Amino acid sequence: MSVHLRTASTQLRTRPAPAAPARRLGGRGAPGWAAPAGIAALAAGGAALFALPLRHVRLDKMNAFGLISVLPRASLAGLAVLVLAFALGLGLRRARPLLLGAILVAVVVCLHGVTSFIEAQPRFPTAYQIAGFSEYIGRTGHAEVALGAYFSWPGFFALVAFGQKLAGGHSLLGVVQFWPLAINLAYLVPVWLILRNLRASWRARWLAALVFTAGLWVGQDYFSPQSFDYLLYLLFIAIALTWFRARPARAGAALSEPALSEPALAEPALAGAVRLDDAAGRGGPARRARRLAGRGRAALARLPGGLEPGELPPRPAGRGERAVLLTVLLAIFAAITVSHQLTPIMLVVAAAGLALARRTTLTGLPVLLAVIVICWLSFAATGYWSGHLADIFGGIGHLGGNVSAGVGGRLAGASPGHEMVLYLRVAFAVGVLGLAAAGLLRRRRRGFDDRVALVLACVPFISLGLQSYGGEILLRVYLFALPAASVLAAYLFFPGAGRRQQAPEAAAGLAGGQAPGSKSARAGRAVLPAPPARRSWPALLAAAVVMVAMSAGFLVARYGNEAYEQTPRGVLAATDYVYAHDQGGTRLLWLTQLPPVDVTPEMPWQYRDLEKVDFASAKAPENPADTGIVVSALRDAGPGSYVITTTTQEAYLHQVASYPSGWGQAFREHMSAAPGVRTVFANRDAAVYALDWPRGAEPKPLTTEAGVRWGTGWTPYGLVAAGLLLILLAAREFIRVSGTAPARRLIRPLTLVSLPLLVVLVAVVAERFIVLS
Repeated sequence: MSVHLRTASTQLRTRPAPAAPARRLGGRGAPGWAAPAGIAALAAGGAALFALPLRHVRLDKMNAFGLISVLPRASLAGLAVLVLAFALGLGLRRARPLLLGAILVAVVVCLHGVTSFIEAQPRFPTAYQIAGFSEYIGRTGHAEVALGAYFSWPGFFALVAFGQKLAGGHSLLGVVQFWPLAINLAYLVPVWLILRNLRASWRARWLAALVFTAGLWVGQDYFSPQSFDYLLYLLFIAIALTWFRARPARAGAALSEPALSEPALAEPALAGAVRLDDAAGRGGPARRARRLAGRGRAALARLPGGLEPGELPPRPAGRGERAVLLTVLLAIFAAITVSHQLTPIMLVVAAAGLALARRTTLTGLPVLLAVIVICWLSFAATGYWSGHLADIFGGIGHLGGNVSAGVGGRLAGASPGHEMVLYLRVAFAVGVLGLAAAGLLRRRRRGFDDRVALVLACVPFISLGLQSYGGEILLRVYLFALPAASVLAAYLFFPGAGRRQQAPEAAAGLAGGQAPGSKSARAGRAVLPAPPARRSWPALLAAAVVMVAMSAGFLVARYGNEAYEQTPRGVLAATDYVYAHDQGGTRLLWLTQLPPVDVTPEMPWQYRDLEKVDFASAKAPENPADTGIVVSALRDAGPGSYVITTTTQEAYLHQVASYPSGWGQAFREHMSAAPGVRTVFANRDAAVYALDWPRGAEPKPLTTEAGVRWGTGWTPYGLVAAGLLLILLAAREFIRVSGTAPARRLIRPLTLVSLPLLVVLVAVVAERFIVLS
C-alpha cells in the first residue's frame, strides 16, 4: 500500500533509535575512552620521538636533498607514527575533535615549525628584505617606491610597522623566526570554516585538513605579504561560502549519507511511490533507512540534473548581518589589494568562477573587486609598471612560455642530486591534483555535484596565461588550488556525505511543511535516525599510506633548498659587519651565475637601513682562480664597497648552477691572495673583501630610480569616474544582499548608470598605460 512519504518519515521519527554499541576500536567490551586514550598516547610518543633527537642535527652536513638528509631517523619515524595515529583517529566510530585537532596541530609543528627550532636564525633571504621594508616605513613614516617595487603595495609593511611600534620597537627577527609556524596554524581556522560548509563525512573533513597541511610545501609561508594575504584569501572564501552561497535550483540537500535526499522528498511522484513496508520491514531502523535511501537515490538519479549539491545550505542571516558580512569581505579585499599584486587577482577570478557556476549570491561582486584592483594598479602602483609595461604584461597569452619558465627554467642547470628534488616537487603537485581528480569522479558517481570545490581548484590555472611571475606562477597556481584540491583528494577515500547533514528545508518538509527557519523546522534537523558511520578499513589503510608518503615528501619538497635557504650565524654576522661600517654610500656585491637575472642573494639582506646599503650582483667565475672578474666589479663599485661570499651562496652555485664541488673554498683562497684585495671579515660561513684605495678616496653616492610621472591630462576624470563607480557598485551589492523588495528595484538602474562610468575608467586607465609606460 502506497502512502505519503510523511507518514513513513513520521513513523521513523517516533521510533527510538537502537542503543549504540560499546564504542571500541579493537577488543569487545572495551571502554569508550580506551581507544582515544591509546591513540593520544601513540601520538604523544610520535611527537616526542620526532622532537627529542633534533638537538643533534648538523645543518652543515646537508647534501643536495636538503634538510631530510640530516634529520635523525628517529625523527622521521616519529613523524610517521604521528601521521598513523591520526589515521587511527579516523578509524574511530565517531569523531573526536579534540584528539584529531591536537594531532593535526602536532603535525603542523613538525612539518612547518622544524626549522624554527633547529636553526638559530630566521631562514629564507626574502624574509629579511620584507622586515627591512617594514623597518623603513616604521622609521620614516612613508613608503619610497624608488627603493623597491614592493612599496607599491605597502599595506603589509605598514601593518607590521604599526605592530612593531605597539610592541616597543623590538627587532622583527624573532617574529620572522616563528612566522611560518604561526601562519600555518592560523590557516587551519579558515580551512576548517570552509570544510564545515561541505556535505562530507567527518573523516573526509579531517583528512582534507591533513592533506592541506602536508601539501602546503611551496614555501610561501615565510614572513611576507603573500603568506598574510593567503590567510585573508582563505578567510574571504570561508565567509562567502558560509553566508553567501546560492541555493541550487533543485536543492539536493542530503539528510545523511544513507538517508533520503531532499529532491526525493519534494517530488510528489516520488512520495507516492514509497511504500509503508519500506519503513516497517525487517532489519531495524538502520537497515530500513538504508533501504529507503536506496529507493530515493535511484529515483533521484532519473530526475533531470539529479546530482545532489556537494555543499550544505548557507547559514541563515538577517539583512543587517549580511550587510555587515559584506562590509567585512570588502575590507578583507581592500587589505589584500594594498598588500600584494597577485592575490587580489586570484580572488577576483575565484569570485567570478563562483558567480558563473551559480554558487554565490554575490553575482555582482567580481565586477566591484575587479574595479578596486584596476584602480589601485593604475593610480597607486604607477611606480611599479611605469617604464616596465612590457615586462609585466608581456606574458599575457603566452601559456607555453609561462609554464616552461616555471618548470624547465627551474630544472635547467641543476646538479643531479638537486634535480631529483625539483622533479619530486613536480611529482608532488601532480600527485595531489591527480588524487583530487579521482576524488571528484568518485563523488560524482555517488551522486554529488561538488561544483564549488571544482571551481576553486580550477580557476587558479587561468593565471598561467597571464604572466610567468618570475618563473613562480606554477607554484602560485598550486598554492591557490590546494584548499579545494585537498577536499577532493579526501573524497577519494571517504566519498560519503556523513551523518545528519540535512538541510533545514528537508527537515521542515518531513515535519509537516513548516516554514524554513521556524522553531519546528529547526527541531526537525535530525528527523531520520542515521546509522553509525561505517568504517572502510581499506580506505583508512590507503589514506594512512598516502599521508605518510606525503609527509616524507613534504620534507624533501619544502626543505630541499635548505642548504642555501638557511641563515648560518656567520652569514648574518658578516652582513652586520657591512652595516656597521657603512660609509654613507656602501655597495655590497654578492656572487651569482647570472647577474642580470638573479635578483635575490642567498643571504640576509636589506633588513635595515634600506637606503644606506646597495646590494648588487656580480658574476661568479666558474674557475675559482679567475678572481679578476670579481676584482674588476669591486673596483667599478668604488671606494667603500665590499664583495661577500657565503656558504649559502656557494651551495646555491653548486646545486642550482652545477659549479664544481669545493668551488667556494678554492675561490676564497684565491680571492685572499689577489693583489690589492684585503679580507676585512671572515669566519667559516662567510668572507668579506675590499680593495685598498688611496687615502681620501670618496665613495660614489648611491643612486635611486628617478621619480615617475604620475598623472596625465585625463587622470582627474578617471579618479572621479572611479570614485563614483565604486560607490554605485558597492551600493548595488549591499542592496542585493540586504535590501528590501522595493529597494531591489534600484539594482537595474544602478547597473545602467555604472556602465558609462566603467567605460570612462577603462579609457583613462588605457590612456595612462600608453602615456606613462
